[in-house]
Amino acid sequence: MKSNTKIENLKEALKDRECTVEKHSSVMEITFENFEDADWFESIFEDYQQKSAVSCLMSMRPKDQNSRHKFVFNVRDMDKFIELLEEE
Repeated sequence: MKSNTKIENLKEALKDRECTVEKHSSVMEITFENFEDADWFESIFEDYQQKSAVSCLMSMRPKDQNSRHKFVFNVRDMDKFIELLEEE
């Protein structure tokens, strides 16, 4: 139940971005609908890695700007990850 609350908090932190969020154990998958939101996420990810909230980003970014942009990564600290997103 606690994990569901964290996922809901993460979705709330990303509510202004067109994306879907899926959690698989400690692996998170976020798929953005538009290029700008995907660029935003990719640009802040390195900082989040340095703050030990996430690690190991794998991105699937098609060349077509109208395609979906998926990121798969490990979550080290979900609370910290959500906190950092809310600060953006």
